[in-house]
Amino acid sequence: MQPITEPPARKRGLVDRMAIVLLVGIVTVTVGGVTLLTIYLDRIGDTAAVLQKVDPLPSYEGRPTQVAIDGVDAVNYLLMTTKEDGTLAAVLVAHLSASRRNLTLIAVPPDLMAPDGTGSLATSYRADPLRTARALEALTGSRMDHQVHLDADLFGSVVDSLGGLEVPGGRLTGAQVVDYLAGDPLARSERTADLLRAALARASMGSAITDPASFDKVMTAIVPCVTVDAGLTADEIRDTMMESRVQSEEIVTWPLSTMRTAEGAVADPTALQRLRDALATDSFPPADTIMKQAQVPSPQPTR
Repeated sequence: MQPITEPPARKRGLVDRMAIVLLVGIVTVTVGGVTLLTIYLDRIGDTAAVLQKVDPLPSYEGRPTQVAIDGVDAVNYLLMTTKEDGTLAAVLVAHLSASRRNLTLIAVPPDLMAPDGTGSLATSYRADPLRTARALEALTGSRMDHQVHLDADLFGSVVDSLGGLEVPGGRLTGAQVVDYLAGDPLARSERTADLLRAALARASMGSAITDPASFDKVMTAIVPCVTVDAGLTADEIRDTMMESRVQSEEIVTWPLSTMRTAEGAVADPTALQRLRDALATDSFPPADTIMKQAQVPSPQPTR
């Protein structure tokens, strides 16, 4: 792995180095003072240690292997957002590149039909969230390395700890989060991606991260609304934090194009193959290309 060095023109402060904190409590940092760095690392480690845990997806015959580039694995975080009643509201696959420079948020509708014919992702989630993770592996052909469960109702406290967020359509407060994440299934997943990107951008702009007391408030707010699998250890979070070079303004959203049926959504075959290829090669097209592909209307299947 190459050492983390940057030319002077691209050096960033702590706030601009924040990458995935709202997903799994991961923060990327570049700071001048060892003492300040230690304070933040310790607090991140403490937060990671007390996050609620669930069982990881066990190995099974035919499970996809991790994609490695130059000996470094790309990482897929399966983010599943839930409503107050525990039902699945949104699905994102957060793909962190092996270079640790790129983060792509793949938006998947929760009513997407599982490839094994057992129903939608939301149906499998009600039975067992591990079935949802396995269904995403079958769909994408890629390993879901970690699960992250986000409680949409409790996430409002994170929004308020950041002083509100600027999202498409206006300014958002914590009390408005649930309404903002309403809409059709794919829109909910896309808005979840917008919310996370806005939170990262907000953290990069203000004192919520630069001031240790404010940083502590954000970390405290994250704990009750985030659950991760037990395989995502504090050590792995710290290692990823130190390796990651993602910039919040460069995070890309990839909405999976789907076709509507009476049972639920079905992935557009061409769009799905593009996604499978991108995940398999750890190579995603530019954001404008992704959006153009997503806007191409797909023919409706005959039933």
